[in-house]
Amino acid sequence: MRDNDDQVDLAVRTLAPDVPPMSDTAFTAGRDRIFAAVSDVPRRRRPVGRWIAAAAVITVATVGVLNFGGPGLTPNAEAVAVLTDAADVTVHTTDIPVAPGQFRYVKEKRSRWMGVVLHGASSANCWFRYEQTEETWIPTDLNQDWLRRTTHTDPLETKSCTKEEAENAPFHTSTVTPWESRAKRGKFRDPDRVARPDSGGHPLEGQPAPEIPANIFHPTPELLAGLPRDPRKLFIVLRDSTCLADACAFVGAQDMLGTGQIPGELRAAVYRAMTRIAGMKVADRQANLDGQTGIAIRLTDPHRVRDMIVDPKTGDYIGARTVQDSPAGPLSESSSVTTGVANTLGAPPNQ
Repeated sequence: MRDNDDQVDLAVRTLAPDVPPMSDTAFTAGRDRIFAAVSDVPRRRRPVGRWIAAAAVITVATVGVLNFGGPGLTPNAEAVAVLTDAADVTVHTTDIPVAPGQFRYVKEKRSRWMGVVLHGASSANCWFRYEQTEETWIPTDLNQDWLRRTTHTDPLETKSCTKEEAENAPFHTSTVTPWESRAKRGKFRDPDRVARPDSGGHPLEGQPAPEIPANIFHPTPELLAGLPRDPRKLFIVLRDSTCLADACAFVGAQDMLGTGQIPGELRAAVYRAMTRIAGMKVADRQANLDGQTGIAIRLTDPHRVRDMIVDPKTGDYIGARTVQDSPAGPLSESSSVTTGVANTLGAPPNQ
């Protein structure tokens, strides 16, 4: 199933009900045209959370709306200035040196909400929050083994249901946790998924882990080298990686920078590409996320508020915050990125 695409199709049908939904063939052809300039591989499916429903789980973090800022908006001068300054700083900042035998360490921590359908309801009526931590060790010699470790929590809090109901929701699969994948040049596999027993009490076969397709949300060295550094061309890649609306480049940039693998000169190009997005504003100059402080650039749509937090001193991407509307009320999500140098594969820095 294409990630987020059903949500986009639904939004398009709402705006233009006489237009038939996009077929998989048309989608694939359009996608291939978009990425022909930078890669021969399809978009990445973002790793899903621990509790996934085949048909009954709804993730909060989908794009969902094509028009974020409304017509006639222009890029906000203050937000453009912050992003331009971050790009200038990034160009003149050296990435953390990694000596032979050491590993570049990237840790992304996400706090997310998901909804499940209980008791035969027609839409999500139980919401729960979980945390996902993804750690990556990248060797100096990229041809050696990389390591990715992904860990998911059980539901930490719920709305409109109990934790037990969330944990036992029908039709979902659970991701093996902790999950480790080793691969050369970052060609990792998705975490294995284990299906719940079917309605007759018989266990279902576990699904083998597929290799994650390389793209801007799961970059490999080859893909990063092939991405355009021209901000105008990169803007198109960021925009079309999500939902084809200009403001969707904001989401593409967040997810790309959230990998923690983007070199300084490409990170600077991402910031400059983002200056083309209308409707952004500076929301907080002292935004704190997991102990890191930066400037929050905000983009608002009718159903959610998104913040991207950048360290103005280094140009580093710190993370993101989202407040999402739901039938259970506002749901707050966040993600943070930290990087460092590790001496041992599988051990965080200073361990």
